[in-house]
Amino acid sequence: MKSKLFISILFMLFSNQSFANSKLDTLFSKINERMGYMEDVALYKAQHQLGIEDLDREKVVVSKAKTSSEKFLISSESIEDFTISMMSAAKAIQYRYRANLLSHSDLMSIEPRDLKNEVRPALIKLGREINSSIYEYLKDGSNISDSSFLTFSKSIESKYLTEEDKIMVFKSLQKVKVKI
Repeated sequence: MKSKLFISILFMLFSNQSFANSKLDTLFSKINERMGYMEDVALYKAQHQLGIEDLDREKVVVSKAKTSSEKFLISSESIEDFTISMMSAAKAIQYRYRANLLSHSDLMSIEPRDLKNEVRPALIKLGREINSSIYEYLKDGSNISDSSFLTFSKSIESKYLTEEDKIMVFKSLQKVKVKI
C-alpha cells in the first residue's frame, strides 16, 4: 500500500514538473517568436531610411505592455523592465542585421513583412501572449530559476543575439512578479 502511495506521489510531482516546464517552454517560445520579427523590422527600416531607435514608439510599447500586464495581475514596474530589456535585445538584432546588410546588399531586395500592417499587430499580440504565459507560470508561486537559463538560451534562435543579450533578457524576466 505504501509503495502505491509513493508511486502516486512521484507521478504527481513529475507530472506537475512536466506541466510547469511546458508552461516555461511556451513562454520562451513566445519570446523567441517576438525576436524572430526583428530582421524584418531592420530590413523594413533600412529600405525606408528609418532609424532603428524610435523613442516615441518605445514609449508606446512600454505603455501597452504595462496596460496588458495589469490584465494579467503582473506588476507593471517589473514588466516595464522586462519590456525594456526585450526592446534592447530587439535593437541589438536590428543593428547587427543592418551591419550585415552592408556586406550583403543582395538582402536589400528581399521584401520584409510590412511593419505597420503585419509586424506591429503581431508584436502587440505576442506581447499579450507573453504576459499571459508569464502569469500562467508564476501564478502558483513558481519562479524562473537560474537553472532554466540554458533552456532559455537554446530557445532564443536569433544569430544576432549574444549570450550577454540573452542573459540581460533572462535576468529581467526572472524579476517579473505577479500580484497575488
